Amino acid sequence: MRQLNENTPDKQPMLLYFAVAFIAMSGLSYINFLPGLINVLVNGLGYTESQAGQIAALNGYGALFGTALAIFSVKYIHWKPSIISAMSVLLIFELTTPAMISFDTMLVLRFAAGFAGGLAVGVSFSVLAKMHNTNRAFGFLLFIQFIIGALVMYALPLLEATFGSYAVFYVMAAIAIMSIFMAINIPSGRFPTYTQSQQSHTKIGSLSLSMTIMLGIFIFLTAASALYAYVGLIGMRANLNETQVSTYIAFTGLLGLLGAIIPMIQVPLIKRRPLTIISISLCLVAVLILLQPTISITAYIVALALFFFAWPTVQSFLFAAIADISLSGRLSTISSLVSSIAMASGPMLAAFLIKPSDYSLMLTVCASLFALCAVILYMPLKTAPPAKRQSTPTLATQAK
Repeated sequence: MRQLNENTPDKQPMLLYFAVAFIAMSGLSYINFLPGLINVLVNGLGYTESQAGQIAALNGYGALFGTALAIFSVKYIHWKPSIISAMSVLLIFELTTPAMISFDTMLVLRFAAGFAGGLAVGVSFSVLAKMHNTNRAFGFLLFIQFIIGALVMYALPLLEATFGSYAVFYVMAAIAIMSIFMAINIPSGRFPTYTQSQQSHTKIGSLSLSMTIMLGIFIFLTAASALYAYVGLIGMRANLNETQVSTYIAFTGLLGLLGAIIPMIQVPLIKRRPLTIISISLCLVAVLILLQPTISITAYIVALALFFFAWPTVQSFLFAAIADISLSGRLSTISSLVSSIAMASGPMLAAFLIKPSDYSLMLTVCASLFALCAVILYMPLKTAPPAKRQSTPTLATQAK
């Protein structure tokens, strides 16, 4: 990985963007194939639908505390050993999970795994925020998330047939190993520890702006993760079997790659506010399709396609907007905490809203949250600062 040694922001190679984004994805990799995890917990390991949602939620709440620790320590710790240590602990937990036989023990272990993963994610987000093109950095993150999600969802039935119902945890262990390898191969001085010269003098107006955008992130990801957690079981309500559901989610999930590419394109027509609002609206339309009393296979596929295409566009632009408000990367670490809370709260909210084979109340709440998100973000995105590549050319000299 010799080419990662370039220290000038405007010469940051694509491989560096890919490596840092992959590391940021790895801490909470299960989110990318959450329907597969939920399906395995219910159909493979015998947990109830509500218990499966609680397991996913506790993993997310563990990540919440891990990311909170990153917020207070990211200014003082070196990113590389922190990420390698956290991912190594996560690897041990993933490999230990198949030995857990009780529901309560599973909850405790997944909470601990979430803590380690959340710490790694929080530190990684501060690194992503320091990259020259934040739209591209977070676009890469979502691009990798969706391609990993599609590949795992497609391969999971075969992996389960070969390695058993715990195959999904072996997949997460393999992702952790690759993340550790990538972190080791990025030069230690490539992203220096926070210094006073990197402070962003955030004004009260900017703080209010960032808080509003973070509220939008929370609302959007709560609704998106709630829908994503049970979209597989919703498909089975449409008389699809588990293999069909995994296949449809995998292939429609590939549209998320297109949605993630949009923020990465450096074209004047690519503007955050209109594309973000349109994408949130597409998510709303997807939920309304799934709310129909009778869902055809075609309608189910269309809903998945709209949802998976729009999700990464929204998330990439919102994370990039936060990163451009603060150059230190600390606000981005806070936004990763907000996203962890949301990704944990979504499945938990859905678990309490669903009834056996009845997802109408949960879907109605998701639709309301998407609509509220669009309203909240409309004005803040108009006043948010532009991407760093347009607004802060002096970064190149700061990083030298």
